[in-house]
Amino acid sequence: MALTNTSTAAGGIGKTIGDAVIAFNHVNVMYPLVTVKQAARGSNSVQFSDWTKLTSSNVTAATQATATTAVAITSAARTATISEHVIEADVSDLVLMGSGDNVDSNAGPALGNAVAAKLDADLTALGTAFSQTECGAGTSLALSHIFGSMRQLRAAGAPMPYSLILSPKQIWGSKGIISLLHDDAVTGSNSKPMSLMGSKGEEAFQSGYVGSIAGFNIYWSDQINEDVGSGGDAAGFAMSKGGLGLGVGAEGLFRIRTERNEAARYTAYVAVGFWGEIEIKDTYGVYILSDVS
Repeated sequence: MALTNTSTAAGGIGKTIGDAVIAFNHVNVMYPLVTVKQAARGSNSVQFSDWTKLTSSNVTAATQATATTAVAITSAARTATISEHVIEADVSDLVLMGSGDNVDSNAGPALGNAVAAKLDADLTALGTAFSQTECGAGTSLALSHIFGSMRQLRAAGAPMPYSLILSPKQIWGSKGIISLLHDDAVTGSNSKPMSLMGSKGEEAFQSGYVGSIAGFNIYWSDQINEDVGSGGDAAGFAMSKGGLGLGVGAEGLFRIRTERNEAARYTAYVAVGFWGEIEIKDTYGVYILSDVS
């Protein structure tokens, strides 16, 4: 039986539920970075449109007072089917009475964090499906790969802003972005002090993080696989907001409710996420697989 109990007052239960919602909203990384649509009541799916790009070759020079040939504007439907993502914690009265920790207050954030992590896991997994790639297995991340991702997104006409979503090792590891922003000091006959790469190098050493680089806003998620194929490679990616879609349930993305079992003397806390994820436009993303071993 997991932690939690409801011999507490109704106000305590309310706080647990509120804490769960706050934790979900705070921890989740991917939700604001993708295109989100809510299902209409009576439907458990959401449809996104992948529009075919028109180019300059579709525009023709015309003779005065002469009709031109119409071009077809086409789109493909991308459907996200919504499903339930559930975690339950049963908190007994005896556990609550005998625990020195504030179990009922801690249960809410724990459940909210877990569901938020699942949402991130589902969305970051889609990043590995982008057919455009930079870097590669066994190759260390370089700034050229970041600029290469920008080149591919620009060529596709992907709308800004652009997001760079990486694993912790792809940012803070010895082969990550932070390591690219400085040269280590060298001792001996060719000695030199450590040098930083301009303001971004200074930002990294002052705050331990860089919020943007090469036109990308940088985000990290611990749900990204850092050992793809057991090869020590991490599965990051770059994308425009239109690359991935998230369908949300008709009654919202997340909820937590309680159910009292007085005969068994415990309270069940049930947190549920209602969503479905889908790739909308393949060319609006770039898969960045890099060595982090």
